[in-house]
Amino acid sequence: STSDYLHSNSSRLGIKGDEGLGNGLSVYFQYESGVDLTGNGFGDGNGGNGTGGQIFTRARDSFLGLKSEQYGSIQFGRVGGLNQWLYDYNLFADQVGDLGNIWGGDGLPGRLNNTIEYLSPTFNGFSADVTYAPSQGMSNQNSVIFKANYASGALKLGGAYAKFGNSVAGTPDHKAYALTGSYDFGQFNLGGGYQRETDIGGVPGADRDKFTVGGALKVGVNGTLKAQYAWSGNLSGKPESGAHQIVVGYDYNLGKNATVYLAYARTSNQRNTAY
Repeated sequence: STSDYLHSNSSRLGIKGDEGLGNGLSVYFQYESGVDLTGNGFGDGNGGNGTGGQIFTRARDSFLGLKSEQYGSIQFGRVGGLNQWLYDYNLFADQVGDLGNIWGGDGLPGRLNNTIEYLSPTFNGFSADVTYAPSQGMSNQNSVIFKANYASGALKLGGAYAKFGNSVAGTPDHKAYALTGSYDFGQFNLGGGYQRETDIGGVPGADRDKFTVGGALKVGVNGTLKAQYAWSGNLSGKPESGAHQIVVGYDYNLGKNATVYLAYARTSNQRNTAY
């Protein structure tokens, strides 16, 4: 009924670089992998199992790109899916109680392979990303994401639409719609978001609404006290299938590159769900 575990939570190792080509152009790259110093192959915070005995586990955002100072960037490789809006306001990213436990709990992919992504320059606080993943020889496999961002001083807003192919011909795509926002008051910040998924898992009419709200308060020079709440409604046509999660925590900066934290999360599932 109980057990102890040792986890290498969200460790990773990567390299990146860029080379100027002149005329405002540059080529750049990034390669990053999850690292599990325990060799367990699970619980490393990078998604997926099946890597037992391996130190380098799951590939993270890795790509090759071309950037123009005037026209933006285009990059090719493995980039964010759900992650493009999940981390707009996620106070417990890579910790116990990560918002992805709820918002990603119905199968939205955190990252996409084989992608082409365009990132616009920023105009008066507005920017946009467009991501496309082709079918690669599979039926009903292509995916598309449109992401819009706005930042003005302490205010940040985001909106996203995504369609993920499920590789089964004749079934609808898993779609997601999201709105996020946050405001930094200096001593504290508040934020939240709303996400709606439709045809989850390629099942027609399998829809669900989710939202989150949270806040963080600076305590002294080095501390941050934070709390976040996430809620998932019932899956359409399936009663008693909702859930909610509440998380509280404290971060303390030991130095420029070192933080220790304490976090507690509680997830409450109704009888027909299991986040």
